[in-house]
Amino acid sequence: MRRLIVNADDFGLNAAANAGIIECHQAGSVTSTTLMANGEAFAEAVALAKDNPGLGVGLHFNLSWGRPVSEPARIPALVDDRGCFHSRGELARRSLLGRLPREQVELELDAQLGKLRVHGIEVTHIDSHQHVHAFGPVFAAVATRCEREGLPMRVPWVAREEGTRLKRRLRRSVLALLLRRSVACWRGRVRWNDGLGSVFDIGANGQALAADDYRRVLSAGSAEVFELMVHPVLSASAMEGYTRVGPVAEAEYRWLRTGELARLAEDLGFRLCSYRDLRA
Repeated sequence: MRRLIVNADDFGLNAAANAGIIECHQAGSVTSTTLMANGEAFAEAVALAKDNPGLGVGLHFNLSWGRPVSEPARIPALVDDRGCFHSRGELARRSLLGRLPREQVELELDAQLGKLRVHGIEVTHIDSHQHVHAFGPVFAAVATRCEREGLPMRVPWVAREEGTRLKRRLRRSVLALLLRRSVACWRGRVRWNDGLGSVFDIGANGQALAADDYRRVLSAGSAEVFELMVHPVLSASAMEGYTRVGPVAEAEYRWLRTGELARLAEDLGFRLCSYRDLRA
């Protein structure tokens, strides 16, 4: 039976994200989440994780939002003059120009990973905010740490989309090319998902979601370990200033909290699990 990991990104970002993720986990839909070490609601997320031990908690490695965990002076290539992370676009530019030193990425990765562990989180895996570990130096840093510690990682495989705008298709083509280069070096050395999907792949933009929408996402591939990436939050308005996916995230919350996903997964031949199971 194929395995399905339902991972909620952005745990710890704010209270609305925390509440949405936990409610959907308790409904039986979300099996895994990834925690932002520099999120505004980090402490609350840690407490919620400890109250819900069945929820796998990984690191949502973040290099493109907020302030770093390590001292900004130690990672000058990753931050701007205010000591805040660069945007994803600027990170991509620096990576292409060879101006994204792997040692600085590793320093911040270790700081974020260490913060979770100091607070008692048994880290199940690593992924990244906005898929920044698709960039070569970041992928190498994450894969090295995962190999060393026996941790699984998410690979942000690119799903095929129909009817999307040219700009989005080009961006995803570049992502796919970057991943092919990175994955080739680490295949067989690190455990990861071999498929990834989300409602963004079917063009969700904030409309109400239903079982048929998730059926389309889950039926798109034949991966043995498929990750359904979700972003449930209590309300779109609570995400203003944090992310542009608020309307979709609220729509996900409204459907995932019904608990119907578990039945859908079983109908499609999946067994729900978390990255903790890959590690074992």
